[in-house]
Amino acid sequence: MRAFIAIVIKDLRVRFSSPTELVFFILLPLVFTVVLSGASITGSAKGRAAPLVLLQDGVGSTESRAFTTMIKTMPDIRIRPVNDPTALISTSEPDLLLSISPSSTPGNGLPFTLTFKLSPWRGSAAATARRVGDWLQAARSGPGTSAGSPSAAAAGPAGVPSAAPQAEGSASVTTGAAEGPSSAATSNAGQIITWALVPLLGLGAGFITERRRGTMRRIYTTPAPRSVVAAASVAAEMLSALVQIGLLIFFGTLAFSLPWFSHPLELLGLTVAFCLAGASLGVLLGMVCRTSRQAASLGLALSMVLAVFGGCWYPSSFFPAALRSVKGLDPAGWAMDGFLAALSPAAGAGPAAQSAALLLGFALVVFLLAAAASRARRAKIA
Repeated sequence: MRAFIAIVIKDLRVRFSSPTELVFFILLPLVFTVVLSGASITGSAKGRAAPLVLLQDGVGSTESRAFTTMIKTMPDIRIRPVNDPTALISTSEPDLLLSISPSSTPGNGLPFTLTFKLSPWRGSAAATARRVGDWLQAARSGPGTSAGSPSAAAAGPAGVPSAAPQAEGSASVTTGAAEGPSSAATSNAGQIITWALVPLLGLGAGFITERRRGTMRRIYTTPAPRSVVAAASVAAEMLSALVQIGLLIFFGTLAFSLPWFSHPLELLGLTVAFCLAGASLGVLLGMVCRTSRQAASLGLALSMVLAVFGGCWYPSSFFPAALRSVKGLDPAGWAMDGFLAALSPAAGAGPAAQSAALLLGFALVVFLLAAAASRARRAKIA
C-alpha cells in the first residue's frame, strides 16, 4: 500500500509541476461550460434581449413572403431570416427555427407548411414556441387574416401537437425539446466528459514516456508487483479526473442551479465508472502505440471524436440517423445519457445505473485487451 500511495503522489506531482496545467484543469473547462451553455448565470437575467427566432423560407412564394412580413410585426420577438436550416445549431442564441416548406397536399387549400424546430440548447425554447404559436393563432383568428395563412393551433401549451399534427399548413412543434435537459445541463455534462477524457486517454503517452526513460524499469525493480505499479498510475489519473469532475459539478450547481445531487449515489457510481472506462482506453493506447507522441495524438483525437459523437458538444438529435446510431456504441454517449439522467429528479436511478453498468463492462473488456497487449509486447521483446 505504501508503494501504491508513493507512486500516486509521484504521478500527481509530475502532472501538476507546471502552473499552466491548472489552466487546462480548471479555467478552460469553466469557460467552455459558460460559453456553450447559452444560459445566463443565476441572477444575471436582468436586461436580457428578446428571444430570437430564425425564419427559413423554403418556398419563396407571394404567400410565404406575406407571412414573413406579418410575423415580423410580432412584439417582443426578434425574427431573423436565414437560408441555412442548420443555423439553429451554429450558435446557441436562437430559441427556435420556423421553417416554411412546400405543401405536400396541394388540395388542402393551404399554400405551405410551417414547422417549428426547438433548440435543445435553450431552456426558454418551449416558452418562445408557445408564444409564437399563440400569436399566430390569434392572428389567424383575427379580422383581415389571409385564408392561406398557416394554422398554429398545433402549438399547444406543452409544446406537443394536437389532433392531426402533421396536417399540411399546421405548425408542427418538435416534441421532446420542451421536456428535455436545459442548455446549461447539456453544456455542463458535456464539458465534464470532454475535459476528463483528454487526460484519461493521455495515460498511454505517460506509460510510453516512462518506459523510454527507464523510469518504469527502475520502479519494477522494487518489491512492488507490476500490477500495483500500473494500478497506481491509473489511480493517480483517475483521482485528478474525479477532482476536476467534482469542481465542474459544484460550478454547475452554484452557477446554473442544476440539481446534480438528486441521485448522489448513482452520480458517484457513474462518475467512477466513466473514469475507469476512460482510463482503460488510455492504458490500451499505452500498450499498442510505439511512441508517446503517437499515443498522445491518438488519445486527443479519440477523446474529441467520442465527445462529439456522444452528444457532448452538439445535441445528437441534429446528427443524421446513421450517425445517431453511433451513440449507442460510444462510452461518452453512455456517460452523457447517465449524467443527464442524474440531473433529472424525476428520472429515477435506473438510467444512471444502466449507464454506469455499461461503462464498467466496457472498462473491464478494454483492460483485459490492454493486459493481453502488454503480455504480447513483453513476449516479443523477450
